[in-house]
Amino acid sequence: MRISVIIPTFNGEKTIERAIKSVLNQTYKADYEIIICDDKSTDDTLYYAIKYECMIIVNDRHYGGPNKGRNNGIENASGDLVAFLDQDDEWLSDKIEKQIKHIKNGKEFVYSLCIKKEVKESQLG
Repeated sequence: MRISVIIPTFNGEKTIERAIKSVLNQTYKADYEIIICDDKSTDDTLYYAIKYECMIIVNDRHYGGPNKGRNNGIENASGDLVAFLDQDDEWLSDKIEKQIKHIKNGKEFVYSLCIKKEVKESQLG
């Protein structure tokens, strides 16, 4: 199974690596296609997209915000399933595994709530 993970970005160099690693560390083994949809970042955000061999889609100018990125990602996704992740967020390691169980039980749309934790500046990477 191929899962397309769409991450809209703008100047996310401090957090994007953590987000990408949370996809790569999922307990559910699948072919993860990580699509970075960049809104014309001026920092080193794309360095991490290249480092982890993500698909990169860059807007031709800074506009549209994260929803534009999500839509661009959907248009370019090749997965059987599509998942969204924000550049400053991370998944628990069993997130996809739990969601796949619901899908296998007949659900067509699965979403999750969040667990908020305080992150210190030194933990950001």
